[in-house]
Amino acid sequence: MATYNDGKGYNLGTGAAHVAAGINRVSSITVDLDFAAITTARAAAGLTALGAADILEVIKVPAKTLVTHVALEVTTAEGGTLTLDVGDGDNPDGYLDGVNGNATAAYISVAGTDAFEQGKYYTAADTIDVVTVNAADTAVMKLTAVMVDCS
Repeated sequence: MATYNDGKGYNLGTGAAHVAAGINRVSSITVDLDFAAITTARAAAGLTALGAADILEVIKVPAKTLVTHVALEVTTAEGGTLTLDVGDGDNPDGYLDGVNGNATAAYISVAGTDAFEQGKYYTAADTIDVVTVNAADTAVMKLTAVMVDCS
């Protein structure tokens, strides 16, 4: 299992992920994940291809941030077995566990089903990660996080 945070083929963003300021401290951040583009970009850069149990650090979460919800929408199915988990450095499937990447559907972290069901407060900077339980090479999806700046 390897962890990748190079942003090859997807927009990793910056450390200052919040777009809201002042009184308007709630924001959502969405990152498109096109695994065909990720595969192509990694190959062009001479990097290792994604495999089973690899981790993509997708959304940067600044310190003093409350992540209230995370959603994953699969818009193009993998065409074969693909299971995904969404979490962070502490819990790789804290937001979503066992998402079917071979079916077009939307998934959201909800109370009673996920470890971070009440959201998670980050005292230190971290990332929201996607774990490819099986190799991914054609699926397309959007990962969205709703965040509150508590600084």
